[in-house]
Amino acid sequence: MSHERGAAHVRPPWFGFGLAMMLLLLATVGPLVVSANPLAQNLDAVLQPPGADWLLGTDYLGRNVLARLVAAAPLSLGVAIIASLATAAIGTAAGLFAAACGGLAERVVMGLADLIYAVPALLLVLLAGGLFGGGIGPVTTGLVLARWPGFARLCHPLARAALAAPDAEASQLFGFGILYRIRRHAWAAVRPTVASLTALGVGANVLAVSSLGFLGIGLAPPRPEWGAMIADALPYLQEAPWAVLAPAVALFATTLAATLLGEAWADRDRAPLGTAQ
Repeated sequence: MSHERGAAHVRPPWFGFGLAMMLLLLATVGPLVVSANPLAQNLDAVLQPPGADWLLGTDYLGRNVLARLVAAAPLSLGVAIIASLATAAIGTAAGLFAAACGGLAERVVMGLADLIYAVPALLLVLLAGGLFGGGIGPVTTGLVLARWPGFARLCHPLARAALAAPDAEASQLFGFGILYRIRRHAWAAVRPTVASLTALGVGANVLAVSSLGFLGIGLAPPRPEWGAMIADALPYLQEAPWAVLAPAVALFATTLAATLLGEAWADRDRAPLGTAQ
């Protein structure tokens, strides 16, 4: 078909990119703009609706919901982004290494990936958080441990196919080392998949961190966290829906932005296939 038909399937990434920039500004600039103490309690202003004094209202302890939302953004987003990048790096390296080495190393690496992949991801994160007492380190470690096999399992067959191509085999015959062949042939084959999955992983990690906070095993209090904010405010949903709505909207926006960016990247990589028809 024509170039126009192929291009029509590529969704513009501007909305997802703009939404992601807004969230990053919330996490970086927000704490500088919102000066209210997110931990300060005001029992004379419990469950106050949004207004001039409290733009997003207060919670059941009289704490400023906007201040808590902004203070939680660097932690919720930071843990999700760091975990997603670390997951992509470890899982991709494992898949590329297994494909390039073959033999026993390939069976061991991919067997370990299959074993961990069979365990529900949230269970592994819960175990890491429970064993090490919660906090940023255990939560991030649990997310990476649970999700790296997905990258390895997706990158491994792509890398094997790329390394079996004639140009890659020629590189091996001419004496080029394993690192060169991985960088020159295998990485090029897996890069688009890794990029889109990393973006999508941010949204999944934000939800996982919030689920742990909702269960009380996430980031240690008194630090505010979006999932913990929802859990704290749920008993007062009818009296103060704004206390639940604010962190819920932040979670939805983060997941939507990550999904749109991941899909836009995948569409961009598929676009040449559409233009060739």
